[in-house]
Amino acid sequence: MAKFYLIGKISEELMKRMQNDPSADRYASTKKVTEAVGLKLISYEWVRGRFDVISCVEGEYDQALALKIAFKNSGLMDDLMVHEVIDYNKAFQNAANAANTVIKPGK
Repeated sequence: MAKFYLIGKISEELMKRMQNDPSADRYASTKKVTEAVGLKLISYEWVRGRFDVISCVEGEYDQALALKIAFKNSGLMDDLMVHEVIDYNKAFQNAANAANTVIKPGK
């Protein structure tokens, strides 16, 4: 099972809805949709900055992609990125192994 961070920018529609109902429980709503695609919601935070929401989920990539599609198609998110947590040591070891096999033209 993989871990993913979803980082999103809410739409004007959601911003207006939240202003009209500031006590709305977006965590519960997000958890329901997350579980519907088979993911486990680890965290859900509203943040300051370029993006508005960051959540951490566990599951498979196709499930994380399904969550992105569902939220984007709902009109509640303008942008939603999916970032998979990786083992950077393994990635750089693989890169080091590959670098040893690179043949430069003319050598």
